[in-house]
Parts: sequence; C-alpha cells; structure tokens
Amino acid sequence: MFDTIERIEGGLVHHGNGNKRVYLQEANHGNWNLLISSIRNLAQQQKYDKIVSRVPEGGIASFQSEGYQVEAKIPGLYNGVTTGYFVADFLNKERSNCAEQKLKMIQSVKTIALAAANSSRDSYMAMPHTLEIHKLGGEELNKLTALAQLNERAFRSYPFPIHDRSFLIELLQQGYEFYGLFEEGQLIVASILRPNEAESNMEVVDFITNSNYRGQNLSYYLVQEIKKKSAERGLKTIYTSVRATSYGLNITFSKHGFSYGGTLLNNTLIGDTMESMNVWYLSLN
Repeated sequence: MFDTIERIEGGLVHHGNGNKRVYLQEANHGNWNLLISSIRNLAQQQKYDKIVSRVPEGGIASFQSEGYQVEAKIPGLYNGVTTGYFVADFLNKERSNCAEQKLKMIQSVKTIALAAANSSRDSYMAMPHTLEIHKLGGEELNKLTALAQLNERAFRSYPFPIHDRSFLIELLQQGYEFYGLFEEGQLIVASILRPNEAESNMEVVDFITNSNYRGQNLSYYLVQEIKKKSAERGLKTIYTSVRATSYGLNITFSKHGFSYGGTLLNNTLIGDTMESMNVWYLSLN
C-alpha cells in the first residue's frame, strides 16, 4: 500500500497507512490556519497517528499555536536565508512514546556522530579507482533497471513503488535525481535526491546499498559527489533525514561537515519497525 501525494490548500502532502502519517512536504503561503485545519481533518479521517510538516519561519507560530512541537530546525533551508522547521503533531499520544533503551541508542549514535565531525573543507577522501559514479537518467537511463532491482532487494516496505522501473522514470520526470556507485559495472550503492530550485536546496531522500557491501561506508563517496554537484549548480543547502539508530550514515554526514538539526520521533516505517530519524543539513553559502 503506497503513499498518496496530493495538493491540499496549496501545500504538497504525502500520506499513507504504511507510516500512518501525513507529511506536509512543501508549503509557503499566508493562510496557514486553513492549511493546518485541512491536513488535520485528513489525518483524523484516515486515523493516522502523526502529522509532520516542513515549514518556513513565517508559519511556525501558526503551527505552534495549534499544538505542534518543533522536532528539527535547519537555518537557511529556504534560499540560504529563511530558517526551516520540522514540526509534529501526535494525534495518537502513544506514537510520541519511545522506549528508554531506544532513546539511549539514539543518544549514543548522535554523540558518536558529532564526535566524528569534520568541516566540509576537510572531508574529502579520494575514491578507489575501482569505483565509478554515474548520474542515472538521460544517457544512463538503461541503468534504472539495476536501480529498481537494488531497491527491491533492499526494502521490504517503502511508501512508493521504487522497485518499479516505470515509477523511477516518473520520478525523473518530476525532477528527482539518482546517483549510483558502480564497481566493475555493478551498481552497489545508489542515492535518491530531490532538488528544489525554487528553495535552492537539495534533499537526500534515501541511500540504497547492496547487502554484500554494507558496513564499508561506500555512501561516503556519493555524499561527496552530491556536495560537489549541488555547489556547482548554486544550491544553498543540502539536507537529509537518516535512521537515528544507524551509526553509519549519521557518522558519514557528520564527517562531511553536516550539522545535526534534530530528531523526528517515531517518524518512518523501515522494514517492520517505526524508526526515529535524525535530520542533518549542510550550508553551501
């Protein structure tokens, strides 16, 4: 069962029974109260547990007055100037609870990741000559079959049919981008990106790694390439959310100079587990 994507009162909304959540992904207009009321009605009708909204600074007071709490903050998310917030409303209060052991794990990952921090200037590491990075699409459209197969093996559940090559082509048409790390022609790590030229930012949506190559920190080289390409096109900010109990990716982003923005509690279904997600961001100004 996949997420629905629709426009509600000018906002771009993802929602579905997998995550049991409404995600307001884009919104930037004056009538915040109407938008807040509409997405809450949707969440109640569908019996979702959580609403999470990504909003600019101008809307934060309206959301907080309706009981939303700030879970993460990204300075300069919008055009390198305006702060962005991830705010949450838990319609089911049990969704806001997190076991003490899980909270300790989240704190441990965060502490170790922050201890590994480098500046973005000091994060370069030469890629082994056996590896190559390709942007998938255009002349590399034939490689989308390999990406679809990698996605199918990697994810037991996902809010969108990313194991379907035709859906990946739809995402390309919507402006999404894919990068792949190859070894001797085999796709071993891939990334899904969502650039937003109007906001001058890039969201790193996901990483997918061949199970035979996990634990080798190979996503490091893709992050390196994403930073380079984002800077070349004049984008101001890169941001992502990664599983809060995963040492690998949290450390990788910290080593690349990303800053910790906050934790989205019990936010995303990964496999069979509702996971909290750490938000990381990098200013390219």
